[in-house]
Amino acid sequence: MTKRFDVCLTLVLPKGLEARILDSLLKHPAWVGPFNTHRIEGHGDPEGIASAREQVRGRAERVRIEILMDALHVAELLQELKSELPSPEVTWWLSPVLDSGALA
Repeated sequence: MTKRFDVCLTLVLPKGLEARILDSLLKHPAWVGPFNTHRIEGHGDPEGIASAREQVRGRAERVRIEILMDALHVAELLQELKSELPSPEVTWWLSPVLDSGALA
């Protein structure tokens, strides 16, 4: 039986939280499907730029994690992350996945 992946949960977080978030995701293989990470630069929130280096550059170094998953488990995963790593610096959004597959 294959898992249903009907949503993509996106997390954006400071690089310093990446390892802890990834560890948390890997603890829940029943909820979390395949995911990937990207190094990105955050713009538009001057108060969210903590380091002096980032303030000079005008952008914050962040990590974006995109997680394919079943919509039924999103609330559980978010609650787990909030209880383990409460942080206003971690933002998230949910997008529908209309279709997915492999080219093989």
